[in-house]
Amino acid sequence: MTARQLGAPSRSWRQAFFSVGLIPRVLTGLVLLNLLVIGLAVWSVYQSRLKHDQSAVFEIRNLAQLLDQDVSVSMRSIDLALQVLVVEVEQQLVRGTLNTPTLDTLIKRLQFMEPDISGLRITDVQGRFTHGEGVQPTVEVSIADRDYFLQLRSQPGLGLVVSRPVVGRIQGKWVINLARALRLADGSFAGVAVASVPLTRFTQAYAALATGPGSSFTLFDPELRIIVRSSGLPTDESMTGKKFKLKALEALLATGRSEGAYKFVSVVDGIERQFYYRQIKGFPLSISIGLATRDYLAEWRAVAYKTAGLVVIFIAVTMALFWLIRRGWRQQEATVGELNASNQTLVAEKNFNQAVFESSPFAMYVRDQKGIIKHLNPAAEKLFGWKKAQSIGRPVRSVPADKVNESEELRLRVMHGESILQFETQRLKRDGTRFDVSVTSTPLRHASGDIEDFLTIAIDISERKASEKQIEFLAYRDVLTGLPNRLLLLDRFQQAVAHAEHEGTQVALLVLDLDNFNAINDSLGHAMGDAMLQGVAERLLECVRESDTISRQGGDEFAIVLSDLRGPDTLLPVLQMMRERLELPFTLNGQEFITSACIGISFYPTDGKDFDTMLKKADTAMYRAKAEGRNHYRFFNGQMNIEAVEQLNLKNGLHQALERSEFELFYQPQIDLHSNALVGVEALIRWNHPEQGLISPARFIPLAESSELIVPIGNWAMHEACRQAVAWQAAGLAPMVMSVNLSAVQFRRSDVEQTVVQALQTSGLAARYLTLELTESVLVHDTDLVLATVQRLKRLGVTLSIDDFGTGYSSLSYLRRFDVDKLKIDQSFLRDLARNADDVAIVRAIIQMAHSLNLKTIAEGVETEDMAVQLRFFGCNEAQGEHFGRPMPAKALAEFATARAGSKTWQEG
Repeated sequence: MTARQLGAPSRSWRQAFFSVGLIPRVLTGLVLLNLLVIGLAVWSVYQSRLKHDQSAVFEIRNLAQLLDQDVSVSMRSIDLALQVLVVEVEQQLVRGTLNTPTLDTLIKRLQFMEPDISGLRITDVQGRFTHGEGVQPTVEVSIADRDYFLQLRSQPGLGLVVSRPVVGRIQGKWVINLARALRLADGSFAGVAVASVPLTRFTQAYAALATGPGSSFTLFDPELRIIVRSSGLPTDESMTGKKFKLKALEALLATGRSEGAYKFVSVVDGIERQFYYRQIKGFPLSISIGLATRDYLAEWRAVAYKTAGLVVIFIAVTMALFWLIRRGWRQQEATVGELNASNQTLVAEKNFNQAVFESSPFAMYVRDQKGIIKHLNPAAEKLFGWKKAQSIGRPVRSVPADKVNESEELRLRVMHGESILQFETQRLKRDGTRFDVSVTSTPLRHASGDIEDFLTIAIDISERKASEKQIEFLAYRDVLTGLPNRLLLLDRFQQAVAHAEHEGTQVALLVLDLDNFNAINDSLGHAMGDAMLQGVAERLLECVRESDTISRQGGDEFAIVLSDLRGPDTLLPVLQMMRERLELPFTLNGQEFITSACIGISFYPTDGKDFDTMLKKADTAMYRAKAEGRNHYRFFNGQMNIEAVEQLNLKNGLHQALERSEFELFYQPQIDLHSNALVGVEALIRWNHPEQGLISPARFIPLAESSELIVPIGNWAMHEACRQAVAWQAAGLAPMVMSVNLSAVQFRRSDVEQTVVQALQTSGLAARYLTLELTESVLVHDTDLVLATVQRLKRLGVTLSIDDFGTGYSSLSYLRRFDVDKLKIDQSFLRDLARNADDVAIVRAIIQMAHSLNLKTIAEGVETEDMAVQLRFFGCNEAQGEHFGRPMPAKALAEFATARAGSKTWQEG
């Protein structure tokens, strides 16, 4: 087929077409065209299959990472509980005897804190259970034959041991056991502490992530012994404890890799699956997750069937065309026998070319050596939008400006004899719409063999490209903000490190956490919270370069990789810009909100050489910044790591501090500013650590809140404060108001009303002498529930005070609804009262507003007489601070009160 033959005069064209010699050439051309179409279809289906396989690998790799993190975090938490139990038992062994009530209480508390544990027990040196859930003194249960017991008995210093899957001898259910040895002072073996984890805990975690009925999950040990297997859910316990042989997995393990993909047909259920294997970090366990190919290829099969159908239709059409051409040739031969062979050939080729062009479902057009269009079919008109009359005799107008050079290069390659198959590029429709297209171009030769024209076939692949982009987005992007997720962040970090090593520069890893985001999220709803996160992402992107990467890690936390830095100083302008951009108001639901963030920074290679180490240190620095208040940033250093270890030791010590009576209440006087009389005290908790002495609440209260130990600690403080108030009255002191702080965590997660009632009843203190101090954050969470609790407390007769007023989110509506009695002005407004006109205006406004609502005010942090005089002038009712008296033990406070009473300045509150 040549372009010249398309445009030949009618008689010579017809004669040439119906030439006997051209009929085989027509058939050969049709066969080649069909083979080309079949090849294109097979290649397209094959590429689509590869994409689906790759997408499945991405999906199960993400599932494996999620399960790895879930299991490893749970196992580390359980091991920490075991260590706490081991320390307590070993200390009691040193004293010579085990205190059963203490151990039973500790075991119940640890089991309550670790819901993944189904049983926490200890044994003696012979392996007999002595304490823990289900242990009965009259029934002897021994684990002396268990593998983990034998291993720890022979190696007491081994550390944590994970057992094979077994049926528990007390509960009768399949479990794995985590165990640590108990040792005497000389290091000899004294038994084991065992935590049992039900196998259903792992299948339940997978069930929440399973993506199809044919999915599979296996947890196994280094000996390829199955711990738990789930296929199609529920758990298949028949396989538990058995070894399995799988050449594909064994070959992967032989390489020493900690993770990887493989595919095989299961001998258990005969289903082919794509698997991903991953070792659980820090524990002798591995997971394997499989997706059934029949599930994830369902969409691909539908596309493949559709493509095959179109190919069959195309072949049928072309064969029908050939049959029509052949029949026409025979009719023409009978009626026009005088036509010579050359004319017949031209006619046949003319009809054939017209039929192919007119009926082809693909856009086809012929251009000459200069790129001028000589012919195009209806499919090309439909695809690009230009009619034949608008196209023939003109250059192609569908090439975008940025693709002109590329198109010209393709034309020159084809004119030199090269055929270009399925080249993916972009073209324009007549209305300016840009779309993806697959282009195949091949030269058309003259009878002499010279290249005269060239044929182009164009196929719209926009839908396939869009699907590929969507798959890539879901694999590497955060859906809410569009930012890179952790997987893509890790890849960008490794690229930045490689560049830094080559150029001798540094890489910074930032962890950014928004201040008080939960308060906004809870008060306005998650939709508004999501809108703010999207706004924060946009502003952060304005602060960095294109070579830098911002990732949302989850919640309100972001991680940022800044590359090609010359030192910490080069980072300061970026940090300042981030702070300034985030401080600008956000408009949400018609209201303006201002936020800020705390940022932790670590540097490569100074602070670490791998991503996990860098992230951990940046995270540590961020928490240090949060501990110092809002809108701070901190660089990691060695001291932070030391402090992190100290925090862990403090957290472990908190578990025992209450039982060992290490807490003590100090009391700070509260003075009436107009009569100078002592009217009350604030109870302030201190931790008298056996090694570190008195520890400030600023160090241990946040730890207690994060571990929820604040609930029993707060209950103890309430009872002790009420008891002490009554004790002072019994000693002859005039009654005074006792102020007790309530943590927001304590208020939301315990029965505050019951605690207050029991403290008042047990001590005999009249309710009018008890003031409960609430932080502003309590009022903005679960408003209806909090309001009901506050109303019940008010009915008891106690008074309510808002602590640190002016630093949170309180409003006049909150104060009216919750019927508070007193506002405590935060000390941050008093430090510069003598020099800062803004602070003066704020303090006066708070006092005036409180008086208009019939509320009392008390100022904290009053350090000088000048402050007291100024507050008295503003009309503040009460004050506390070092000017009047520091926090002091109960005995010293009694002496302080007696001295003031002796000077006739005592007045009952």
